[in-house]
Amino acid sequence: MKKQYQKYHLLLILLFLGNFVYAQQDSVRIGIHQLENTLFRNKGDSILKQQLPSLNKPSPLLVTKKLELSRKVFGWHPYWASSTAYQSYDYDVLTHLSYFSYETDTVTGGYKTINGWDQTPVIDYAHQRGVKVMLTVTNFGTASNKAILRDTLKQIKMIQTVTLLLKSRNGDGVNFDFESVSLPYRANLVSFVRRAVKAIKAEIPGAEISMATPAVDWNGSWDLPVLAGICDYLIVMGYDYYYSGSSTAGPVSPVLGESYNVTRTLETYISAGVPSQKLMLAIPWYGYNWPVVSMDRKATATGAATAVTFPVAETLSLSHGKVFDILTKVPWISLRDVSGVYRQVWYDDLVSYNVKYDLVNSKNLAGIGIWALSYENGKAEIWNGIRSAFTTTGLNDYVSKPQVINKINLYPNPVKDLASIYFNLSEPLVVDLKVVDLNGKALLFLLNKELSADDYTISMDCSHLESGLYLLVFTTRKGNMTVKFVVENN
Repeated sequence: MKKQYQKYHLLLILLFLGNFVYAQQDSVRIGIHQLENTLFRNKGDSILKQQLPSLNKPSPLLVTKKLELSRKVFGWHPYWASSTAYQSYDYDVLTHLSYFSYETDTVTGGYKTINGWDQTPVIDYAHQRGVKVMLTVTNFGTASNKAILRDTLKQIKMIQTVTLLLKSRNGDGVNFDFESVSLPYRANLVSFVRRAVKAIKAEIPGAEISMATPAVDWNGSWDLPVLAGICDYLIVMGYDYYYSGSSTAGPVSPVLGESYNVTRTLETYISAGVPSQKLMLAIPWYGYNWPVVSMDRKATATGAATAVTFPVAETLSLSHGKVFDILTKVPWISLRDVSGVYRQVWYDDLVSYNVKYDLVNSKNLAGIGIWALSYENGKAEIWNGIRSAFTTTGLNDYVSKPQVINKINLYPNPVKDLASIYFNLSEPLVVDLKVVDLNGKALLFLLNKELSADDYTISMDCSHLESGLYLLVFTTRKGNMTVKFVVENN
């Protein structure tokens, strides 16, 4: 009897400590999904009012797409995106768009708001271009998840409500984004997901159910292999390794080089029993800008970081330069702002995205996720990088609309010693053409001059390069293009 009491007492202590530790983390480690959902609340509401509502039921999903992809490309479309942002997405390389979000009412299991899901034109627009549209269901915080996961009636209410919302708008499935689930509710989370998948698929055959899952399962709340077996796929949020409240500046999404990094995350998932074909890596189209004490790498932060989108960070790099961090495989910028404050920006660029795409391909994952659509601000180069990574034709055969660069080809590929680069300009531009390795180091400077509108052929001598994968980076003031190529030298 005494031993049983001791075991029970120890279990209570462990549960208490698990709750306490996670509550401490929950209070400071707020992920980007939750952070921006709160930050843009008022802005999002005003944007929704500006949109021309689409009140009719959206058209069915177009079954065929123009471009065959080797991986899924899943993007969260936030309700606060500008009212026309969705019109600039490259739907040829997007397979899933998830509307963010249904915000859970923890009192009933229904919703506080669906942020315009009932009238958004995004669903019809995406369906007509062969892209599946999901509804993201969010529930943030330890207390909120406790309220839902311990109450079966609330769960049933949520599942019924979500199913009706999907049917009313021809939705193709659900993405559950439950963040800060505490250890005592590990089994409850599995039971809820099993109940949701069974009920939704019974009503909507073919519906896809996915979960946004953490880069690091800090206290063991996620039974990842079981959840992967229930869901169609898991989308691991491969960011927030350094977050807005971090004590130092640092890589938001390090591939290597930190105690916790993207490579370790994927290996942890796979070694735990998650099949690679049920796992997707979400990548950040954002970074963080920290006030810091000095210009030293990973300097101590003097305040909370603010999120910056890819185009904003790239613009800063043009003025202040950037360093590609060899250890973590991502770039960072050091600067002093107009008030004299030292600042450090860590983010992902076209080179680091390519490193992540190679990791996805090498581990044969199901695909990638994107946080968040609209953060590319219409820049074609970020979409072209995805096309290059996950299609057999890459950039070479793609001409969907008038562009400054109508085509760029590299032949032969793989390269043995010599290759030729062909491209066309539709207007005069200063062109910078170089070869970089996967660490971001420039190895060949092929061109840097103003060219007139014409067809061009540039010779490239790779005889002194080691065998391996390289990037041909084509840069103008109108944007960038990146083409992968392989060198095979003896």
